[in-house]
Amino acid sequence: MTPGGGGRVVVVGGGLAGLSCAFELSDRGVPVLLLEAGDVVGGRTASWAKDGMAVESGLHRFLGFFSALPRLLERAGVDLGAMVCWEDEIEIRLPDGGPSGVLGMAPLHRPLRTLAGVLANNRLLTPLDKLKLARFMAAGLRDYVRRPDELDRRSVTGYAKAHGVSDRAVHNLLVPLTAGLFFLPPERFSAAIFFGLLAPGVPRLHQMRLGAYMGGMTEVMCAPIARGIEARGGEVRTGVEVDELVVRDGRVEAVVAGGQTIGAGHVVVATSIEPAQRLLRPAFEDHPWFAPMLSMGTTPSVTVQLELDRPSMDVDRTTFGPGTALACFAEQCRTTFRHARGRLSIILTPPERFLAMEPDEVLAVVIEDAGRLGLELEGHVTDFRVVAHPHDFHCLEPGHLGLRPDQETPVAGLSLAGDYTHQRFMASMEGAVISGQRAAELAAAAHAHGRRAN
Repeated sequence: MTPGGGGRVVVVGGGLAGLSCAFELSDRGVPVLLLEAGDVVGGRTASWAKDGMAVESGLHRFLGFFSALPRLLERAGVDLGAMVCWEDEIEIRLPDGGPSGVLGMAPLHRPLRTLAGVLANNRLLTPLDKLKLARFMAAGLRDYVRRPDELDRRSVTGYAKAHGVSDRAVHNLLVPLTAGLFFLPPERFSAAIFFGLLAPGVPRLHQMRLGAYMGGMTEVMCAPIARGIEARGGEVRTGVEVDELVVRDGRVEAVVAGGQTIGAGHVVVATSIEPAQRLLRPAFEDHPWFAPMLSMGTTPSVTVQLELDRPSMDVDRTTFGPGTALACFAEQCRTTFRHARGRLSIILTPPERFLAMEPDEVLAVVIEDAGRLGLELEGHVTDFRVVAHPHDFHCLEPGHLGLRPDQETPVAGLSLAGDYTHQRFMASMEGAVISGQRAAELAAAAHAHGRRAN
């Protein structure tokens, strides 16, 4: 066992949940060691070089109504103004010459553009469509507050149909909001989770904005947090995969990584759901508290990232392509990948279709469907990478809302962190940070109790 390790907190996972937890602990003077299996920190918000090409884990955007994440970044010395370029609008393109529209996403900062997006775009959504969607949204937010478990038994499509939403509105708006952002079509997406994703932003809707990262997320966001941890006396190790929790007399007191046993006064499991399940199952498979969490399904994702000899679009803007394999895409040569002459990042749907495909097969589908959306990629792709995550995050299908665990567990020496845990911001960077900070509070309290006991 590593000497002197028993009093410190060991955080397993260097995504935003683990980073926020370790930062908070180190800021409080609590000895902390963060272990990340990958070569870089960031987890599902990572960027790295894959076979010589710069890639990211997926097409991510910064939302203006986040509060915990911006505060963390400020404490870590990150200049949000330099890190984010505010796009403040999205585009929806229908294939084969169908209508397209640009919608403003910044009521406070660009009110006229936002209002124009609502009042215009009548080929995408008729005025009656918009009225019924507004009623659907209001009803869903109300039911999420009053009876979330009942709402979790229904899909977004089923709930929308029950409120008179047209097929056109489902296809042209709800498909982008589900498949385009979270990979699942609305007929497979839990209505409760859908409205649970929207609900935390409602009180701060006026602060809504949409921003692109001005560089890879590891470089501009996650690595600075890691440096902040180390500057406060904490330790961050990458390339270290934790294989086992050591449990003695009902208490977690160490982890095993690479054959080495590392002692811990407290362990925070801050990985995404699937590696957390793999780590917890051997020790707690028969523990009733862990049963719901261990039964949770996962959601895959597949993205393709293209280097081009020219920009694919005139602006770097988040765009949705309902009715094609291109659920969501954006040109990024002016924002995240400024070194490139052209850089298109694409979230594919349904992800299950592409998991078993060869990269060249994926590229062929992308080029064909991009052409249907007015993007001429044939002959302009100079390099590309497919980034697949078979278990990207927790399942968002009906019946999974109540399976989310709290950060505090009944096992001494163990806490959980991750956007899948029970906090308001589901499946989001904000949720990861909030859960990490809550886990840090629990670990700090346990650390203080252990010092008093000694």
